[in-house]
Amino acid sequence: MTGKHKRKLIISGISFGICISFLCFLFGYQNYCNPKLGDFNILELEEKEEFYLAITPSHNAVSYDVSVKKEQEEIYKTESDNPNISLKDLIVDYGEELTFEVTAKNKNGVTKEAQENYKYLWQKASFKELENRYIDSKNGITLSLEGFQVGEKYIVELEYLNQMIHEETIASDSIYFPYEIVEGYAGRITAKLYTEEKRLLSTTNFYINTPVVGKVKLITPEEGKKDRWNDVNVTYMGGENATNYLIKIFEEGTLSNTITLEKEIKKYTIPAEFLQENKNYYISVEAVHLDYHEITEQDGRNIYIGEKETTSPVFVSHNPTFIKAGTEVKLASRTPNTTIYYTTDGTEPTSESNIYKNPIKIQENMTLKTYAVSNRRYDSEKNTYDFFVQDKQLIVYLSPSNQTWNHGNRESGYTTEMAEMNKLAKIVERILKENGVIVYRNRPTGDINGYLSESNYVKSDLHLAIHSNASKDGTARGIEIYVDKPTSRSLSVATNIYQNLYSIYPGKNIPGTDRGVKYAAGSLGEANDSFIPCGTLIEVAYHDNYEDAKWILENMEQIGNNIASSILSYYN
Repeated sequence: MTGKHKRKLIISGISFGICISFLCFLFGYQNYCNPKLGDFNILELEEKEEFYLAITPSHNAVSYDVSVKKEQEEIYKTESDNPNISLKDLIVDYGEELTFEVTAKNKNGVTKEAQENYKYLWQKASFKELENRYIDSKNGITLSLEGFQVGEKYIVELEYLNQMIHEETIASDSIYFPYEIVEGYAGRITAKLYTEEKRLLSTTNFYINTPVVGKVKLITPEEGKKDRWNDVNVTYMGGENATNYLIKIFEEGTLSNTITLEKEIKKYTIPAEFLQENKNYYISVEAVHLDYHEITEQDGRNIYIGEKETTSPVFVSHNPTFIKAGTEVKLASRTPNTTIYYTTDGTEPTSESNIYKNPIKIQENMTLKTYAVSNRRYDSEKNTYDFFVQDKQLIVYLSPSNQTWNHGNRESGYTTEMAEMNKLAKIVERILKENGVIVYRNRPTGDINGYLSESNYVKSDLHLAIHSNASKDGTARGIEIYVDKPTSRSLSVATNIYQNLYSIYPGKNIPGTDRGVKYAAGSLGEANDSFIPCGTLIEVAYHDNYEDAKWILENMEQIGNNIASSILSYYN
């Protein structure tokens, strides 16, 4: 081997050694900066002068977090830098099954859980739950023990304002305190149960010379209430002698929020931000005297919070496709308390656009774009209305129901949907024609495909299907009208027809009857933008409900006049 080759080998060896050393250095430095935690186990619960949880140490751990759970709910937690972890002040009732979870932590806060959780059945004595926590001059108070071990002695202390006022040693499963021991005190007395070694096992509270809190009743919300994601109004009554009230919100069984109210306040609005969509909640009110939570009175309700709704789209008061110059067009949304933004130059509206306050006068062709915003809802769809100033004779195609098999309420005298809706359509037709409108009618023996074909052939400006509704048991009431989607051309005329008709409906103050404008989303042929440019279908009340059917029959002329007038006013 030449000297030149030797030098190359030496240099290569040195380079290799440097690389290995550098890699080792990097590995060691990385381990130093972020030391890897070792596996560890929970060994047992030890009983000494207090309770300890013994674990095998985790390599590189600087601390351990302990969580004690009962039925998945955390009841105690502590932190220790020692693998013999003190559980000072852990108080558990006899017979409870506990789960101990331990997490090791290195100096950088990186954590690692024990390989297995530790299950333990608590078998130390504890006070039984008191049925009556009030003590009076006639009766003392008896405290009973669960898990009493024969042969063991216990110390029971009574405390008032954290000062011991009495102490006794017992060797049985109960102890009686006569009234005279606590006479002269007022408020909460705390009993503490100790072992002979003075290890605290259990506590319980009873009360002397304390006002009795009256029953409290939750008025709203109603039990089982289902509503969209929104604020929830809580009102209640009662709770005499309470110094304050607690509104508690339980989400899927877990306490998520507590609101404290003064005693004079008997209502509270839970902000929607406290709640989540599509969740079950339990809302309770507790009447509390001072902080004596064991002697509170409470009432509660289960409710369901649904989805966050979308603001109803903006509709216009007059038809855009042909309109007279100078017409003042109003904008509105069926959602109350909305802010409407709009543009008139064809640009997309934003929150920086014009805010609608007064009617918009149409003097020339114009493109109006708009959307609505409301609290606790998503913004509405953006709607475009192309206004054309021109004269045109209105063409309406009326399509009353052809359902001969759909019978109404017999007691009211309602026959079939086809018969009664054709009577109604005849009234609408007469009034429209009297006002110069060209009207076409469907043939009862035809079908929807034929109706749509004919309506398109005559170039109708409005295709109106007229039906009456039905439910499974005849109890449903109300009016509803369908368009294809929120941006349909028929939205505005349908909304105008609906709102005017509902204003004369006798059941308008009955909850659930304001069924509103609904979106067929392609499911109805006569309210489908793909089949007809401006189609809508109205359900004029429920013909299988006595009150609704009777209203239709006795007010046919008024209903027909109302629908015709809505069409005429919309088309100017």
